[in-house]
Amino acid sequence: MLKKLILSLVCFMALPLCSFADETADVSAFFNNFVNASNTYSTSIPSYYVPNAKIVRVVHKPDGTKQAVVIPFDRYLSELKKGAALAKTVRYKNRYVNQKIVKSGSDYKLSAVRIPRNDATGLPAYFIITKTPQGWKIKEESMGTNVQKFLNAK
Repeated sequence: MLKKLILSLVCFMALPLCSFADETADVSAFFNNFVNASNTYSTSIPSYYVPNAKIVRVVHKPDGTKQAVVIPFDRYLSELKKGAALAKTVRYKNRYVNQKIVKSGSDYKLSAVRIPRNDATGLPAYFIITKTPQGWKIKEESMGTNVQKFLNAK
């Protein structure tokens, strides 16, 4: 009887861990699908985001300092659409290595090193991913970049 009680308690306590593991796997699969869509210049990319997602570019300046710039979501989508043809022509792709997923409240934070085309070292990136009635969505995206033109973003 005691063994059954202990076994029941262990199973009851393990259920949240199983749920967390399942959701982490779901978040990872969602993110891998997002990366594939991005690297194939899919027109479905906007559907991976919540409306008005927060888009941040952390500009690494030549003097070694950094400056975060928030890009309005509608502008981000517009520039994404305009840049797709050139990106496809030059075969621009991003790889994300050292991925780490951490639960934060009801959301998940996926941190990684983003390695853009022709970059040897990569830059930090993170995505806040949330579950919506339509499935998993990105509600915040932050990427390090050396592209200085983001400093002129209005």
